[in-house]
Amino acid sequence: MSWVSPSTQLLLIGAGELGTALLPHLSSLPNIHICLGVRQIAKHTQLASLNVSLTAIDLDAPSPQLSSTFAKYDVVVSCTGFVQSAGAMSKLANEVLEAGRLRRDEGKERLWFFPWQWGVDYDVTGDGDGVMPLFGEQRDVRELLRKEAAQAGVKWTIVSTGIFMSFLFEQFWGVVERKGEGEQQEITVRALGGWDHGVVVTDVSDIGRVLARIVAGDVDAEDKVLYVAGDSVKYSQLADIVERVAGKEVQREAWTEEHLRAELAKTPEDPIKKYRVVFARNGVFWEKERTVNYQLKIPTLDVETYAKEILSKD
Repeated sequence: MSWVSPSTQLLLIGAGELGTALLPHLSSLPNIHICLGVRQIAKHTQLASLNVSLTAIDLDAPSPQLSSTFAKYDVVVSCTGFVQSAGAMSKLANEVLEAGRLRRDEGKERLWFFPWQWGVDYDVTGDGDGVMPLFGEQRDVRELLRKEAAQAGVKWTIVSTGIFMSFLFEQFWGVVERKGEGEQQEITVRALGGWDHGVVVTDVSDIGRVLARIVAGDVDAEDKVLYVAGDSVKYSQLADIVERVAGKEVQREAWTEEHLRAELAKTPEDPIKKYRVVFARNGVFWEKERTVNYQLKIPTLDVETYAKEILSKD
């Protein structure tokens, strides 16, 4: 039975890469209206449609103002991206909890909250032994929801998706590095943590497909951490895939956690080097068989298919 009703109002906060990818899947659900919360409405008017409206949301606004706004909605989905300022994720979670209390006092149904946790398993990564305070805050948000959400009139669902598929092949990430073009192109595949270490990647559109099924009530999702994986690959498999798609031998280089920490020590404020250290540790890989998309038999984009598209453009 579907959770949504004819009066269900869903607030989607953020219109970046993920928010815009989720929008068509959520707006296709019956008996639901999507309100897209953005800082500047004028920049996003093309996203408005019969089933999508726009509202101005400034996450830097005072908490009472935001809580009152959030309380108007039955479902709040955060696609803000990583807000780098310390405490921003916790602020938003606390505002949603207060919105739940406001709804409870008005005799309304529990607010359903999807926080920005579209990434790795922060229960496992923590802050990476001090390397990534932002990841530590994500873990703290989970603990806050587990402790206070039920009494605040909020139910929550965290959807762990790994990294976005596109990120895996970004040059700045350094895992699949391409130099030159055509026949002369040289490709290096690097393993963060070693060749037996792995990573979960998911295309943003596939996240939208899975989320729509969750919101529709096809999954037991209340107060749970759910897992999604477009693909789960070990770095040895990734190198084989790239080599097969490119039709040439690739250079292989393993970056151990010790090496990555030594590199970070040279420029300790480099955010990409911080990410690499954490991704060489546990909490970034899970088997596809334990995922929601596997359970629901939702087809997803795999690494090899994506690699064919990316490498064909070089």
